[in-house]
Amino acid sequence: MSAYQKEIRSTVGFGIVYVLLGHTGLWAVMLGTDNSIRILGLPIHYFIAITLGSLGVLLWSMVWCRYANQLEDEIEAENANLFGSAEADREGSGRQGVGPDALVLAEGAK
Repeated sequence: MSAYQKEIRSTVGFGIVYVLLGHTGLWAVMLGTDNSIRILGLPIHYFIAITLGSLGVLLWSMVWCRYANQLEDEIEAENANLFGSAEADREGSGRQGVGPDALVLAEGAK
């Protein structure tokens, strides 16, 4: 599977999880709002809202960031193999002095 297909699938998958984490009210309705069940002194529906809401989105964002960084490296490797390493090094490599901006700066210095 190409890296671009993985990127599309991961975007859809991570997006669905974000929707599920963001709608913690649905989880509270499904589990009920019984105040007799408590976790860390909070009623269960408050605890679920905190862990799945703010904290869940934060942790899921960190997971997605790490996955996206690995996927970006994979995409760059595919592009380097597809277009040849010389052209892939020239653009998007992060090296200074290489690329279209460096040409403009070099011509302006003459």
